[in-house]
Amino acid sequence: TGFMDDSRDLAEVLKSQISLYSELAELMSVEKQASVKWAVDETVAIAKQKEELLKRERIQEGARNTLLSKLAYVYHIENIKIYDVINLAKESDAHLYDELQSLADRLTELVSQIYAENVSLRMLYSTNSKLINDFFLATGLADGTSNNGYGPVTTTQPSKLHDVVG
Repeated sequence: TGFMDDSRDLAEVLKSQISLYSELAELMSVEKQASVKWAVDETVAIAKQKEELLKRERIQEGARNTLLSKLAYVYHIENIKIYDVINLAKESDAHLYDELQSLADRLTELVSQIYAENVSLRMLYSTNSKLINDFFLATGLADGTSNNGYGPVTTTQPSKLHDVVG
């Protein structure tokens, strides 16, 4: 049937997204290590890889949304979500239901992992930026009036850094 075919296509898209998000999560972990080591060239290369992954993600997200829109039209469900499709599958095919449920759960786990990695990276980059600004202030290369995108530059004692990082 059309529903089964569309749902299987959706499962394939979800598998592709899981693969991509797994790759992104791993890359973000590597990026965090590179940033801790202040490996600028490696960090720049990782940024380029992330950009490519995000381009692929937009394509996959478009495919997923197209399939969901098709199912929404056929089943007259506004703002259809993956879990709506899972519930529809529950009524028609236990194997498809299990597969979609498992894929949705894994995707949710990966999105949470990526979110946590992103928060960690933002904190790390903010701290690194602060350290650089403090260095420039301490050496007299900056006067403390510039803005780094995180607010006005202020001097922080090393003990304060431990509170943020530790």
